[in-house]
Amino acid sequence: MYLAAIAVGLTISSFAPASAGVLEALILPVLALLLFATFLQVPLARIPEALRDARFLSAVLVANFLLVPLVIAGLLLLVPDEPYVRAGIVLVLVVPCTDWFLTFTHLARGDTPRAVAITPVVLLAQLMLLPLYLAVFVGDTVQASVESGEVVRTFVLLIVVPLVAAAVVQGLSRRVVQES
Repeated sequence: MYLAAIAVGLTISSFAPASAGVLEALILPVLALLLFATFLQVPLARIPEALRDARFLSAVLVANFLLVPLVIAGLLLLVPDEPYVRAGIVLVLVVPCTDWFLTFTHLARGDTPRAVAITPVVLLAQLMLLPLYLAVFVGDTVQASVESGEVVRTFVLLIVVPLVAAAVVQGLSRRVVQES
């Protein structure tokens, strides 16, 4: 699907370059819809349960916010001292990394449903820590070029709105099921 999307994008940009503005305006709404669909599959009602399990929560926190950054610090020693290359590596490996977390949890025969439930919390924490990650791993060059207002706007449109919408839909569907 990714290759098909790339091919469609290249085809459209080759034959209708004037459509770039319209298509660019659709990026955030389409991403928000994709995240909404993803969050609909997350058992949001299980988040409080996952947050109460101290052993599970500490494993998630240690892995995501101690071990992964340490691995990234080691990897960054192997790449050129080019701020934007380093920023790309940090973004790919730190935020959002939730798909890797779920895949490896499943492969290790861990509690995948609980991991899925905690995923929105981990994603929110990773995004809130992004400025710190950029400052520590990349420096002020890249961090200064990231407009905080744009990050907040994107965060609200891509995470908060789809997550709240998914929670509302899940709550309404539970209520409908209970009433039937």
